[in-house]
Amino acid sequence: MPNFFDVHAHVQFASYQDDADEVIARAAKKNIYMIAPSSQNTTSERAVEYAEKYDGRIWAAIGLHPLHLKRMFVDPSEGEGPAFQTRGEEFDHDFYLKLAEHPKTVAIGECGLDYHPRLELTRAECDLQEVVFRQQIELALEVNKPIITHLRSGKVDGKRASANKDALKIIESFTGRGLRGLIHCYSGNAKQGHRYMDMGFFLSFTGLITYNAQWDELLTEMPLEFITTETDAPYLTPEPERSGEKNEEGFVRNEPTGVIRVVEHIADVRGASVDEIAVQTFENAKKLFDLKIR
Repeated sequence: MPNFFDVHAHVQFASYQDDADEVIARAAKKNIYMIAPSSQNTTSERAVEYAEKYDGRIWAAIGLHPLHLKRMFVDPSEGEGPAFQTRGEEFDHDFYLKLAEHPKTVAIGECGLDYHPRLELTRAECDLQEVVFRQQIELALEVNKPIITHLRSGKVDGKRASANKDALKIIESFTGRGLRGLIHCYSGNAKQGHRYMDMGFFLSFTGLITYNAQWDELLTEMPLEFITTETDAPYLTPEPERSGEKNEEGFVRNEPTGVIRVVEHIADVRGASVDEIAVQTFENAKKLFDLKIR
């Protein structure tokens, strides 16, 4: 069995508070390595703790998710994952710098822009998201580590807004400064994807591609050297598990083992073997996060 890499698994989140050891053990049994990205200060601290505890299996990404800049209740679309309460946190550079400098921290994120269509965000709120996104990019450059973005299009002041369009302008404004990173749960179009790749960014794909063919053409023609795989666990459970029995919260909890379904789908649309996709995406993750895995 080849090695697999889940570059985005929130195993330190509350969804796994009762069985994280078992979830991680199931992933290890299938040769899965992972990055644990964060959403705010407490999950960032836990990501580092998990990276220490599961040394050589999990690495931390620390950061402040754009939705956590405002205190509110967020209920994802049906079947996506658990609802959650955001924190209304201010970005504390010194706090995150200390975590960013930890040897088990390999990236800053997830950070970015979230124009969640169900939240009716204002332009002022989204302008704040951009400010904090730029602050976290500066932090990444300060510690010489990549960013992991979170980009969701939706509505701003009641009008359709593209997070990828805005993020590309922001990232391009840092041209020449060595910024590198990964576009988590890629949701943009092919043209935008190639603009990211032209800047050396990797595109990451989740279980979403197993039930939405929107990105199949891009996955077929883009260079394999820019593809990474992820679960976004506990969110975005792939098929066929997604169609299984739902829990009391109305969704099927995803696990890092779901990354194999993502690899299988990419192999299918590219007409390649699972081993080929697994090996190359594993090497891509190692390269991006500068990991020494034997």
